[in-house]
Amino acid sequence: MTLLLTGATGFLGMELLVRAVEADDRDVICVIRAADDAHAARRLADTLARLYGDEVPPAADRRLRAVAGDLERDGLGLGDAARADVAATVTRIVHSAATISFDLPLEEARAVNVAGTRQVLALGRAIHADGRLERYVHVSTAYVAGRHAGAVAEDDRTVAGEPRNTYEQTKREAEALVFAAMDDGLPVVVARPSIVVGDSHTGWTPAFNVLYFPLRALARRLLVEVPADPASLVDAVPIDYVADAITHLATTDGPVSGAYHLTAGGDVPSLGAMLEVACGILGCPVPRVEAPTAVLDAEAGDHQGGVFVPYFDVHSHYETARARAVLEPAGITCPPLLSYFTRLTDYALAANWGKTGVPRAEAVRDAAVRV
Repeated sequence: MTLLLTGATGFLGMELLVRAVEADDRDVICVIRAADDAHAARRLADTLARLYGDEVPPAADRRLRAVAGDLERDGLGLGDAARADVAATVTRIVHSAATISFDLPLEEARAVNVAGTRQVLALGRAIHADGRLERYVHVSTAYVAGRHAGAVAEDDRTVAGEPRNTYEQTKREAEALVFAAMDDGLPVVVARPSIVVGDSHTGWTPAFNVLYFPLRALARRLLVEVPADPASLVDAVPIDYVADAITHLATTDGPVSGAYHLTAGGDVPSLGAMLEVACGILGCPVPRVEAPTAVLDAEAGDHQGGVFVPYFDVHSHYETARARAVLEPAGITCPPLLSYFTRLTDYALAANWGKTGVPRAEAVRDAAVRV
């Protein structure tokens, strides 16, 4: 099995790389934004160093290869040699690259999330025409449902909730392209995670946004009120669950197709409950919860803090029956957020909210020692 992966240097892509290195049955070609293949290889090496420090497993050299590419260019900007190699070897594709900035102008977000998806699909169609594409996994988001209140089924393609931002809008537009390809016969899987947080066993994460923004503000005693509905649902999932799920969906020989919600399912805490737990762990007063239209104090976090406010007023419930039916027999289940919440906060505090931190492998060893 040879898998083509976009987004290998991102949070999710890094975890997918770990699983590829630890597997015995797959090689991965990583399409990385870079000036040339040598630059792409250096970026991949830097990513592996964030994961393993100075102890990158030898299997990484055998199983992982970087090629320079660009989502915004025709043919992904692949060189002739890389294009020929992909055409001759790739059997499965995982498209996880995207811009996750919530405040990009619409056309800039479309250039990556929509036009980029179109380019990866074109590659998938070409491989499929040769009879070799076995699976195409598109990483989307549960928030394509926008501000919809109530249940969202995995079969829903066009939930009418208003998008909160250009990220949600362009991910919804990208999904439309992917489902059109599925209707044309491409073996498509759409993975829709909710808010992705750190590892449920170690707390490790290289990305401190969304849920971490109010936590950091609480820890620094800067948040005295939260612009939210206390009944808002905090649907968060750990990166280990999401990466395990996507790896399984991409590599299983079982009959999988369509959309899968990689969300918390029925065990979703309210924002009010989460604040109570968080403040107990952090030893700070529970803030007042005010109208969702309130504006957070700029000192409470980074300049992007305000773009996360709409996610404190979520009333969507993402159904997970299809995902559970495929994942649970493989032993892949999503733990409740509050069951590992202390690990998230402990790591965030130790890492000074991203200013310091340790390689993923070291966090894994530390967790094993604590057990």
